[in-house]
Amino acid sequence: MKNQLLSLKRDFNLKNEDGDPVYKIKNKWLSIGQQFRIIDLAQDKEVAQVKEQMIDLMPTVDVYDENNDKVAEIRKKVSLFRDNYKVTSLDWNVKGNILDFDFRITDENGDQIARIDRKLISIRDTFVIDIEDHVPADVVPIILGVVMAIDLVVEREEE
Repeated sequence: MKNQLLSLKRDFNLKNEDGDPVYKIKNKWLSIGQQFRIIDLAQDKEVAQVKEQMIDLMPTVDVYDENNDKVAEIRKKVSLFRDNYKVTSLDWNVKGNILDFDFRITDENGDQIARIDRKLISIRDTFVIDIEDHVPADVVPIILGVVMAIDLVVEREEE
């Protein structure tokens, strides 16, 4: 998946490796905290949401599935040497250089389920989200939500 964006404050498309739009990310404008909806363009259906929690001291973002059930909470873990985020409920870990958008997501067994890289090839940043082939299709929107949530947590930490 490739994503080109200037800011997560705008709507944008996520494209597959052929450059075809697969998902649309829609910003919910009238909300407390940032909120995004992930729309599967093939089904024309909302498949996940990302919602920022505004009551926590540390930046925290939740991911919801297509039934509006909370499936994950993303929060930074205390670490001296590198950025490390915990994805609760799913028992996933996020490790790597988060600020440079070069990280991987692993499952509870330590198996990689996705790798995220930033490619600086134009005026806009391009994020490549490489999801492993063994990942079920219904988990893909959750992975996309987790990546968006991490970006939002990082953005809040920089403010």
